[in-house]
Amino acid sequence: MKTTAIHIADGSEISRSGLVCLLEKSSHIDQIYAHPTAKKLLKSYRSVPNAICIVSSSLPDLSLKELMSGLTEINPSPGVIIVSGSSDIGHVNQALNAGVKGYVTRQVSGSELEKAVVTVARGEQAFSRKITKTIVAHYANKRHTHTDAVQNSITKREKEVLSLIVKGLTSSEIAKRLYISPRTVETHRSNLMQKLDIKNTAGLVRYALERGENF
Repeated sequence: MKTTAIHIADGSEISRSGLVCLLEKSSHIDQIYAHPTAKKLLKSYRSVPNAICIVSSSLPDLSLKELMSGLTEINPSPGVIIVSGSSDIGHVNQALNAGVKGYVTRQVSGSELEKAVVTVARGEQAFSRKITKTIVAHYANKRHTHTDAVQNSITKREKEVLSLIVKGLTSSEIAKRLYISPRTVETHRSNLMQKLDIKNTAGLVRYALERGENF
């Protein structure tokens, strides 16, 4: 049973026709309205405000921000899927920040696009496989970079203190071993907890044990 109406906006007639061809046989789609400009999409959207919008990342008349502003005046939560030739994380983030619900590349298959439409119609976010890989790789690298930065911020003395904490030595014992005062040991312990966002000594020990000799 067909359930969803679609607005397509793309300045290229070939691209518009291609998107229509990918979706017109879907059992989930009731009607398809194709437009060459964002302004024509907005005019038609007023009549069918619950439709899903599939929009080119580069329309000739309005920016994405302007289009989203116009759509939200009609429907506070429009379901918009961007179709783009770019999988750059910067472009993806820009689109998400503008309020779109989905992002697919122009290499998307018909089944992927149909799935994205159904997903966005449910109020969820949808991405093609290539975009999903881009997002996962970006944030995995971001976490890795953050971890490296934190570990690089730990001084040689703090590592020595942490090593002795793991061995179960008290602050007084560590102080004697390193020829420093117990207060200095406590300062190093506090700095470690702050840098690693760890609340107690048990957390420090767990952190060190998880990383072996690499902390």
